[in-house]
Amino acid sequence: CSSSCSNGGTCSAPNTCSCPSGWSGSTCATPVCSSTCANGGTCTGPNTCSCPSGWTGSTCTTPTCSSTCANGGTCS
Repeated sequence: CSSSCSNGGTCSAPNTCSCPSGWSGSTCATPVCSSTCANGGTCTGPNTCSCPSGWTGSTCTTPTCSSTCANGGTCS
């Protein structure tokens, strides 16, 4: 392979990397998330989303509030 295979990938043919589970791309540098990262989140590792400010959770679908909601209110 003219480029090295990343993240545990192996060269399986000329310029062809065989990627381990969770990685894709020509050099195994693109992480794969089985669920889409929502609300502007980005897939940064296998099944790992990096969420923007205001969102949390495995797929960035849980809103965060800067203060506690009172009287039975919920963060939305």
